Amino acid sequence: MSLRTLYRRYRNPLRSSDGHILYYNWWNKQPADEIWFTSFLQKRGFLDRYQKARFVFFSSLGSVNLLRLDSLLHPFFCWRKCHQTEQSQQRLRIYFNGENNHHPNFAPYLHNLLDHRSIDLSLGFDYTDNPRYLRFPLWILEMFPPESTEQDIKRICDQLSHQQWDTSMRSRFCALVSGNRGPNDPGAQRRTRLVESLNAIVSVDCAGKLLHNTDELKTKYNDNKAEFLKQYKFYICPENASVEGYVTEKVFHAIGSGCIPIYWGADGNPEPDVLNRDAILFWNPDGYNSTLLRQIAELQNNDSLYREFFEQPRLKADAWQVVAGYFERLEKRIAELLNQN
Repeated sequence: MSLRTLYRRYRNPLRSSDGHILYYNWWNKQPADEIWFTSFLQKRGFLDRYQKARFVFFSSLGSVNLLRLDSLLHPFFCWRKCHQTEQSQQRLRIYFNGENNHHPNFAPYLHNLLDHRSIDLSLGFDYTDNPRYLRFPLWILEMFPPESTEQDIKRICDQLSHQQWDTSMRSRFCALVSGNRGPNDPGAQRRTRLVESLNAIVSVDCAGKLLHNTDELKTKYNDNKAEFLKQYKFYICPENASVEGYVTEKVFHAIGSGCIPIYWGADGNPEPDVLNRDAILFWNPDGYNSTLLRQIAELQNNDSLYREFFEQPRLKADAWQVVAGYFERLEKRIAELLNQN
């Protein structure tokens, strides 16, 4: 990347309408004002209390040199003294990892940018012991609004955990919604093998680009995946990699839609403090799955067995406290950084 291109990208980040929050190497599907962290900072009063603050977020979907350029133009140690002058501004740099940084494509971000001293706070899915790091996995952004109170979090967890059985729903077998297409893509290969195995029980409806065989998600449900999935008993939701702690929104989307998740990832132990693994079906892409396939066939063909499995608590009893702890630690840490002299 040329210096001119790098500088052009640096000068054109996703920017909140008030100019206080910038996003680099971020997902570009939504305006900055609609990004979860923007609302989190607004709803918790950070923008009102720290009017000189600039919150600069980085992620891994682009060149790490944008961070280097930002730290060169705005030396990281200056923001802590900004309150001493009228001209200076606080500049808080936060890295958020929503991808599997252990993949070779994300090598510059493997250590969650903790090797860059200009990063004040790093957030990700890894279990890392570092004073500048907080574990804050991607699924929180998908399942819990940024303005959530403890009561809100408890209510959402109760809704996720205790699904109401409705005999008028769940008339269809299993769905897959996946964008993987390349024949050499490992994720696509794993999902294809899983679908082919399940097709021996009942044909799987594939509404994404991979193995596409139904247009209903778009034509009937207007791309509302949650409503689309309410027809199905099972949902195929493996991760793209099996790395300890790496849990995205996939298994939570299955739970939120009331489907039984067929899952692979997180070294077979996704969010052990939050999820009830007994309510999840685990697929092994590198081994035999005859017992699992037999169980799925029995659940599909026996309504009472399926209902018994379906009505298990999907989450641990104290899951809401775990989630509330993530919110509390993030808010507290940002406040500590802004209050440093």
